[in-house]
Amino acid sequence: MMFLPYLILMVAFGIVPIILAAITSLRPSLANPAGGLANYLLVVEDFRFLPAVINVATFLVIYVPLMVVVVALMSLLLDTIKSRWTVGLRAAYIVPASISGSVAILVWYFMLEPTYSPYRDALNALGITSGTQVWSTDNLVWIFVLMAFATGAGNWIIVQYGSLQSIPDELLEAARIDGANQVQIGLQIKLPLIRKYLIYMAILTFAAGLQIFVEPFLISSTVYPGLADNWSLNQLSYSFAFEAANLGAASALSLMLLVVCIIFALIAIFKTDFFDEAGVNKK
Repeated sequence: MMFLPYLILMVAFGIVPIILAAITSLRPSLANPAGGLANYLLVVEDFRFLPAVINVATFLVIYVPLMVVVVALMSLLLDTIKSRWTVGLRAAYIVPASISGSVAILVWYFMLEPTYSPYRDALNALGITSGTQVWSTDNLVWIFVLMAFATGAGNWIIVQYGSLQSIPDELLEAARIDGANQVQIGLQIKLPLIRKYLIYMAILTFAAGLQIFVEPFLISSTVYPGLADNWSLNQLSYSFAFEAANLGAASALSLMLLVVCIIFALIAIFKTDFFDEAGVNKK
């Protein structure tokens, strides 16, 4: 009975849409009157596909490790340093996460645009006097990493801080008695004990990063038109569906992204001790 509500939602908004996408991915379109698996080939052969793959792969290589490392270190610091400011810090980490979507784009635009930025003097000191020096195709991946990190890290720091609270005090006290300092306790005891939570975070972060859409779409459609057009795979899927009226190709690309997410999740789970306590045999 406790599992039933989740099961209903999973079937209605997870399993059924996947089945419909699989069916739609085989349907004919103007670009592919024959339909079938040729829709998948159409996606791979599109001139925008490979650049989008490179963009998203570069983004993930930077974004996922950055999230895991920084979140782990910040949560360890928050757990180790006890003061009257701790409660306020925990609340402060959540604030950036409330700024997302179009609001985040505007915030970062004004922060990075030398004409309007409150850090104009610092940008000028670095030789940046024009917005085109910042908002260029070569810098987009770093800008999107900053945006995604700023809006996502705070929540994860609080989550990992909560996971650290589950470590028994007796275990930490025993380590102190044996002569371990705070750094040793953090790196050799606390981090291994919350490893599963970090793996879980890495899986969700990877899945979210693979589906990056809002940041490049809004940049390309509002701030600098065309700058990040079809920059990500989800943007390409959007173009197939709503600009080329090719739902078959859009569904095929969506399923390809789903397969990549599943493969990454399975590797992360079964190459670690994620399910050891559940009795799952990784062999």
